Amino acid sequence: MIFRLWNSILGLWIQIGEKFLPPTVHPMLVHFPIACLYLAFGCEVLALVVRTPDRFFDRVGFWLLIIALCAGVVTAAAGVISEQYVHWTPTTAALLSIHQRDAIYVGLLIVLSITARCVARYSGRRSSGGRSWSLAGTGHGRATIVSAILVLGAVIMITVAARVGGDMVYHYGVGVHGVSFQLPSQ
Repeated sequence: MIFRLWNSILGLWIQIGEKFLPPTVHPMLVHFPIACLYLAFGCEVLALVVRTPDRFFDRVGFWLLIIALCAGVVTAAAGVISEQYVHWTPTTAALLSIHQRDAIYVGLLIVLSITARCVARYSGRRSSGGRSWSLAGTGHGRATIVSAILVLGAVIMITVAARVGGDMVYHYGVGVHGVSFQLPSQ
């Protein structure tokens, strides 16, 4: 039942997307979640190292993770549209499967990091000293060692996924159509 519903939704999305979106929509969007994730990791590290009174890096890192997750979902949906325009070989289909799997791992790691940050920030339990409990014993704030490790894992996985995506384009010509042009004669 759930798979039938999912296939119906996916089929409807593909029909709508093919009418309104260009075949190159995925490559146009993919840079946003990558950039946001790398910046989030930088802010995550700075939040652990630099303690500002307003917790600037902590807050910016949190919202960059949220934006990276949202941009990743939109980019994945665009990838479903873009793959409809491609002629697949067994090799490129296998690479696509790896690319999709790695992208799912990225999303999962981002969700886990956001969850770890929220648990550290909003947990209602108190330690014996009366201070708010927090993940990894930081005592305050959202950024923790655990969330930083999860974001690092997401950065590594998105780099691997991007590498596989780049290999599909540059080594196997997925989505690339030959274009010839002549230089103007002088």
